[in-house]
Amino acid sequence: MTDTVQIPGYKLLRTLGEGGMATVYLAMQESLDREVALKVMSPVLAANETFCEQFMKEGRITAKLTHPHLMTVHDIGSHNGVYYLASEYLPAGTLRERMDRLSAAESLEIARDIASGLAYAHEKGFVHRDVKPGNIMFRANGTAVLADFGIAKAMKSISAATMAGNAIGTPDYMSPEQAQATPVDGRSDLYSLGAVLYETLTGNKPYQANDAYAVALMHVTEPVPRLPEKQAWLQPLIDGLMAKKPDQRFTNGEAFIAACDRLVQANPQAAASAREQRSARRRAVGAGGQAPSTAISQPVKGIAGLHGSRLALVGGSVVALVAVVALGWHFMHPAAAPVDTGTQVTATPNVQTPPPPVMPDDNAAAAAMAKLDSPTLLARGDEYLAYGQKNFGEKLDFPPGDNAIDLFLEALRREPGNAHATQGLTQIATFFEQAAGGALRNGLYTATDEFIQKGLRADPKNAALLKLKADLAKAERGT
Repeated sequence: MTDTVQIPGYKLLRTLGEGGMATVYLAMQESLDREVALKVMSPVLAANETFCEQFMKEGRITAKLTHPHLMTVHDIGSHNGVYYLASEYLPAGTLRERMDRLSAAESLEIARDIASGLAYAHEKGFVHRDVKPGNIMFRANGTAVLADFGIAKAMKSISAATMAGNAIGTPDYMSPEQAQATPVDGRSDLYSLGAVLYETLTGNKPYQANDAYAVALMHVTEPVPRLPEKQAWLQPLIDGLMAKKPDQRFTNGEAFIAACDRLVQANPQAAASAREQRSARRRAVGAGGQAPSTAISQPVKGIAGLHGSRLALVGGSVVALVAVVALGWHFMHPAAAPVDTGTQVTATPNVQTPPPPVMPDDNAAAAAMAKLDSPTLLARGDEYLAYGQKNFGEKLDFPPGDNAIDLFLEALRREPGNAHATQGLTQIATFFEQAAGGALRNGLYTATDEFIQKGLRADPKNAALLKLKADLAKAERGT
């Protein structure tokens, strides 16, 4: 409901979209009498001091990014603990909504537009980290615009506990560096753009598997996907964008655009289609379409979401287990990301990891949980457990007072020895034990410790977790 949010200077008109991280409203910026997309961060994020600081910092900087193919940020701020970002409003929709009706020429034009925006942003020192169809939008004249610069980086500053319930990134378009939780630069965005281009050309995502973790691992291990025969002439573009090693990709967005133009010019039919596509855009502007500097855009429905992904850790394959370590580490401890400038690329991991927030006894979530009867506690715990096993551990231990561990522990507090709650906690401990074991085998000691601590909160006497804790201590001592 728009009447529950009050932000001075803005009149909320209607809700455009809702997600786990934000609610987006169509609003009127009263001082300038213009419609904007007003993204209001969720209370969970607003309660995290690290996120708030990073959100404001990144928002102010990205507001300075002015480019025809980057969404314009008009304002950013907070009021009474509510953090918001106002950007241009584009009612023309997202690439995701157009994916099934694009020609090859249109697909290339969209890729060129986004590559141009990325080249500018990377030169300014920004990496997007979440290039995907839902973040590519359109102005009235048909030009493509990349949304949400800076938001992903701000969200990646949140502590491990917060990130456990809110995964960032989309495995379908994730670069190998992201999947392996190694430092990224602008070439990671180009990889994601390649995955998007492949899908627009073929109608299929580059890699497909039964669960999201397996998809992420395929980005690391599988060969670059091949285009169908009729589109094989464009394979050099996919190869140059989606090479497994960053130094084998296009150096920047401008290099991709140049390669794209060379291929199109070498294909007379494609060149004619490209000219027609650009001519159509000019006609749209001449007929009353808005120019990039004044156009407005529809925001993304939420910052990040991986709902619908499938996971089967218990009894799952080694492939899924290795990927859960890589992605779990990525989601909890993203690295800082310098950009490629055509010279030697260096990167420094982000080592700041704030302690997880402590939920006070009088916390509103705890008070709400206390009002639930025992059957409801158990039923909701089961629901969160099933969901978490399919969605990167989401809802297993976060947010405070509304996760599977807290619900089962409350049920045990009321009825010590409750078999249903005990079994649920054991399953959660097993989930984190398998993730911790994989992390330890891959030398990710901090991730191992965090997975162990999460598992032991569910089952403090879990023998496998206690053994892993001892093994971790030996590994850290080098014995």
